[in-house]
Amino acid sequence: MPVFFRIHEMEKQYICQYCHNRFKNKNEAERHQNSLHLRRHSWSCAALTSFEAAFHPTPSTNINTTNSSPYNPNFPPPPQSDTCGYCGVEFANPPEWESRIEHLNRIHKFGECNQSKKFFRADHFRQHLKHSHAGTSGKWTNMLENACMKDEPPPQPMQPMGMSMNMSMQQVPLANMMPGQHLPHLPPGRLSDLRHEQQQQQQQQQHQQQQQ
Repeated sequence: MPVFFRIHEMEKQYICQYCHNRFKNKNEAERHQNSLHLRRHSWSCAALTSFEAAFHPTPSTNINTTNSSPYNPNFPPPPQSDTCGYCGVEFANPPEWESRIEHLNRIHKFGECNQSKKFFRADHFRQHLKHSHAGTSGKWTNMLENACMKDEPPPQPMQPMGMSMNMSMQQVPLANMMPGQHLPHLPPGRLSDLRHEQQQQQQQQQHQQQQQ
């Protein structure tokens, strides 16, 4: 193995379990895995399988006791309106679905975006709602995000990557890696020697070029 690559491996000792990228410290490796591979949730407009899913009951701050249940005076009455999850506009109940559907299609282009696209960060999904569906931010946004959120299955770690020099490098889980831990085929204290060897090789190459 060339000296340059051996130095590179010693400097970046922490290995991603899912793509074999190398990192200099454990925090960088964990941040890489969590942001790119260990995505627990995704958001997609395809999760809204019906027009009804784009609406949710409007929260009521005042309880109308005159319309409360006779068996439980503190139980609030049914919501008198539903809120559009895209913009917060309220629609009276009982619902008139013709006007609600017309609102979703005309204002928010319901179902017209790429239904196969997923977002793995909530803020990216909010930007999609803003630019593709004329969405506005508010309490109603959280309800729509919850309706569009799905759990993602955990990825499978890759198989250990074969190494040259008739050696194989076993993957080391990040949880078991310690700062300063070296790879099995690179003994401690070799970094300075390898750099010196690399400098000698560079000097020899320069000397050969000057003689030509």
